[in-house]
Parts: sequence; structure tokens; C-alpha cells
Amino acid sequence: MPRWNFADTTEQKIRVYSLTITALIMFYEYLYGDTSTQFPAMYICIFVFPAVYFTNRIQKKYFPLIMEYVQATRIMSIIMTLSCFAIWCYTTYVRLSVPAMPSHLIYTQ
Repeated sequence: MPRWNFADTTEQKIRVYSLTITALIMFYEYLYGDTSTQFPAMYICIFVFPAVYFTNRIQKKYFPLIMEYVQATRIMSIIMTLSCFAIWCYTTYVRLSVPAMPSHLIYTQ
């Protein structure tokens, strides 16, 4: 498994930036969200925590016997976080770029 040997300060910066971006996405969804964009945002929230908290130091301290499995979980969480972020960006772009439906088409009898 590939291992990143980042310094603790670098890991902390990545963690702070990732969680801040996630919090801003959730705040945006709270204010302007739609069901098409809320699901990818919630999946970002789910996968970002193992992606940023399973650092090498945590793996050595709490999971010394299963470090390879935890590293695989971290890599998969990073991939899922990035893919959900891409889906959220795309669905938000589509939702904001499509013009509103005229009212005479909404209330047909």
C-alpha cells in the first residue's frame, strides 16, 4: 500500500482545510440546497473523516496489527471523498445553470 509520510503539521493543515471546505459545503446546502446536491454533500461528510483522521501516526498508535487494512480504508475514503466532491460540483453547476421552468408549464390542469 502506498504511504504518505507527511509531517504532522502538513497532516493538520490538510485536515483543517478539508473539514473547513466540508463545513462550507454543508452550510451552502443548508441555505440553498436541493435534494440533487444534498446527497453528494452528505457523502462528502461521511467519507472525509476516515480520509483525514487515519494518519500514519494514528495507524501506528491504534491499529498496529492491521495498518495495511486501515491504509486501504483511508485510500478508498480519499477516492470516495474526491468523487463525491466532483459529483457535488457537477450537480450544483447543472442546478444553477438550468433556467427556471416557466410558471405556465408548472401549473397545467
